[in-house]
Amino acid sequence: MKTTVYFIRHGTTESNIGGRFQGKSDIPLGETGLKQAACLGERFASVPLDAVYTSPLKRARQTAEGVCARLPLQPILCEDLREIDGGVLEGRTNEDNIRDYPETMEAFRHNPSAFAPLQGESARQVHDRVMAAVRQIVQDNPGKRIAIVSHGFALLCSVGCLGIPFEQLRPNILANASVTCVTFEADGSHEILFANDQSHLPEDCRFYSPFWKENTADIR
Repeated sequence: MKTTVYFIRHGTTESNIGGRFQGKSDIPLGETGLKQAACLGERFASVPLDAVYTSPLKRARQTAEGVCARLPLQPILCEDLREIDGGVLEGRTNEDNIRDYPETMEAFRHNPSAFAPLQGESARQVHDRVMAAVRQIVQDNPGKRIAIVSHGFALLCSVGCLGIPFEQLRPNILANASVTCVTFEADGSHEILFANDQSHLPEDCRFYSPFWKENTADIR
């Protein structure tokens, strides 16, 4: 029985725009992010979703509330969908982190499976907990349509390695408020229908960090 999952990255925050590492910090959406959440509400108004799951961090919850705005649903909080614990990197600009932790940031940008910030989580730990949450959500919703709202690195470590070994994970961060659709069969097999779709966002509401400009988020 096929389950359809729409994976959604949270909307843009002021920290995204300022190039700061957010991690587990509980940061709200900025003005652009709130507009993006409203656009997601319009997109999903005609999609018969059965449930919307979200990371408990505020930027994800606000995005999930946008998705549910025109639906008879309330977001379901799932702790394991939260973003990576960035340890010593959190709250600092990418430039400062590159200066002080060059090897860690090199992994973050070019070899994400090896990313393991000091006093934080490793990419492998993020992969294990997010994928366990996704598998449980799919198992609990056979044959249904659901949305999962999470974060850039958390989605990279889960959706980004579908069909490939974790060690081959590519640094393809999905854009803020983008939608990626995957169908899962009962046997665990999957098909990516589309990835990193921003067609619901007007051009002035799209944001993609210059930090990732060398990488295009195409995970198909």
